[in-house]
Amino acid sequence: MTLSNNTSIGNAQRNLTFDAGSSVFRDNTSCDSGSTDRIVSDADGSNQFSNGMNGSRCANHTGTLGWSFASEGRLVVTLGGRVVTP
Repeated sequence: MTLSNNTSIGNAQRNLTFDAGSSVFRDNTSCDSGSTDRIVSDADGSNQFSNGMNGSRCANHTGTLGWSFASEGRLVVTLGGRVVTP
């Protein structure tokens, strides 16, 4: 399984937990996690996982979470009123 271009924010425990397997992680961002993310798999430097502190990408992810569907059916996610792009 490949997980790419995801953002995870503010889960009570960990934002991401993969204890085993052969998943591939690319360009993911984790902010405000309750504990250090746990990734046992193929993860390179394109990811920013939570390690108890927020990384630089997290500054762009503040405010209230919102979502809606665009007219063509695409999911639109906003944080603080700003559209989140992968």
